[in-house]
Amino acid sequence: MYFYWAIIAPILPALAIFLSGVLIKEKKRLRLILLSIICVFNIYVSFNLINIFRRDYNGDFSIFPLINYVVYLIIVNVIFFSMSFLILMKFDTIKENRFINSIKSFFCKLKKNLFILNETTDICISILLLFCLLYLVGFLNNYIHEFGHAMADVLVGTYYIEIRIHLFLQGWASGYLLGSDEFLYLKANIISFGGLVAECLFASISLFIILRKKEKSGFTWLLSIVISMLFLNRVALYFTFPQFFNIRSDVLSLVNTGWDPWILFFMFFPFLIMTFVLTLKLMSRFYKTSLRSKKKFLMIYFLSLTIYIVVLNVLKLIDEFITPLISFSFY
Repeated sequence: MYFYWAIIAPILPALAIFLSGVLIKEKKRLRLILLSIICVFNIYVSFNLINIFRRDYNGDFSIFPLINYVVYLIIVNVIFFSMSFLILMKFDTIKENRFINSIKSFFCKLKKNLFILNETTDICISILLLFCLLYLVGFLNNYIHEFGHAMADVLVGTYYIEIRIHLFLQGWASGYLLGSDEFLYLKANIISFGGLVAECLFASISLFIILRKKEKSGFTWLLSIVISMLFLNRVALYFTFPQFFNIRSDVLSLVNTGWDPWILFFMFFPFLIMTFVLTLKLMSRFYKTSLRSKKKFLMIYFLSLTIYIVVLNVLKLIDEFITPLISFSFY
């Protein structure tokens, strides 16, 4: 089972706009964040517009032909700007709204429950919440990675056909290479590196914003660790070793275009060491400043990470071997 980018694309910024309006207390900061969300969404949109124009030009029509997609995006942008304007205009009223306050208290309770480990029930709830956090960040990581490939397709003058994201968080961006043979290898290399660059940029900017806060809560430190592990460490591992085990990956695609496996290993191995050091430093700071009497939380965190990896692999096996046997298809 997988999702199409056309369905996901407007949902993520819509959720971000709503949650920003609920959770952010300062109006000035909220205004900046809402404008940033809409700007990022429209950068994404501009790449899709170029992409669909090229597909239409080449007779390779997508789920949204260009004219329909433009109308669709105008409607989505009007909704986003209206939502943002309404939130800012009714800022004080929204903050006093009982429903909004209940959502805010719900998120505050979730953050608190992550670190409560007194009873067995508390530990199970903490593991479940950590799993959900890992899955959400993992989904975002996968989406940004695949869009990085798609964006690279557009930048090199070709186009992509679709972005797929499976429930077990494996995805790909299938594209179509255009141009003369002498530039095809160069384009293929840029596209292969696109996912890495997009992930690293997003993770670096996110960590800069999160760690820039003067007063950091336990959840702030935890989120920085999750981003570091699922973005930076994962992508470094993904680009360092798979070529030696013939695992299907971007780095194997690079080897197939003529890269020496050992050159790629020595390129990414120092980066892998750096990311591990950064993650350990974040964990050390988290341990010293936030855990106090809850120091077994790190063990619970790694248990949740293990469960997360196992569940994703089980979902992959179900999707590969059981889903095709079901007559009703989700594809």
